[in-house]
Amino acid sequence: MEALAQDKPSGCPMAADASAAARSEYASYMRTEELLGLQRRDEEVLHRDERLFQCVHQSTELWLKQAGFEMAHAVWLIEAGRLSAAAQILVRASKCVDTIAQQLDILARMASFDFGVLRPALGQGSGLESPGWRNLRALAPRLLAAFTAQREARGVTLQDMFRAGPDSALYVLAEALLDLDAKVSTWRLQHLAIAVRTIGDGGIGTKGMPVQTLGGLLAHRLFAELWSARSATAAAY
Repeated sequence: MEALAQDKPSGCPMAADASAAARSEYASYMRTEELLGLQRRDEEVLHRDERLFQCVHQSTELWLKQAGFEMAHAVWLIEAGRLSAAAQILVRASKCVDTIAQQLDILARMASFDFGVLRPALGQGSGLESPGWRNLRALAPRLLAAFTAQREARGVTLQDMFRAGPDSALYVLAEALLDLDAKVSTWRLQHLAIAVRTIGDGGIGTKGMPVQTLGGLLAHRLFAELWSARSATAAAY
């Protein structure tokens, strides 16, 4: 236990300024006092990397929340016939997902032994329970339904749409949907790579799910119909 105690943080250098920061307008608007109090206290962590683990996953939830916010607005824009505006909003959603994929890289620097030390703190919790991820998945069918309604109202088939190219607002919107889907796949692949690096190919997740099962989930697509139609257009030549 002496070795573990050495791994625990000795204190936060920002603590002395916390009360002053909380009184500032920036801190008041950003609610930094509440935000910075959401992580386990120094004396509560099993290992110092627990702070890193929480920060990465808590910020992930914020970015997923924002991605869902943008996706919901894109649904409204599509239903209103504002396809170009919807495509632009979906770029934001894609950037949100891109951000969470990139920040996973820092977790790759966590030693497997250190993760094993902090793992009991996770209990049976799993990233599959993420409210942000569940919301994103729930919004995807709504996006596709709104897109399909607009396409069918214009009497355009998927094949004709993909042949039309970027001069078509429907095509640009479809590409924005596929970009979002691709970013989600990249994020999930990155997450799998971290899991394999940390607990191995034969490792078992906190919910009892083998890492290999997680790998099988990578084949899932949010907009499989669009991917199939796009590839079929290429195969026609």
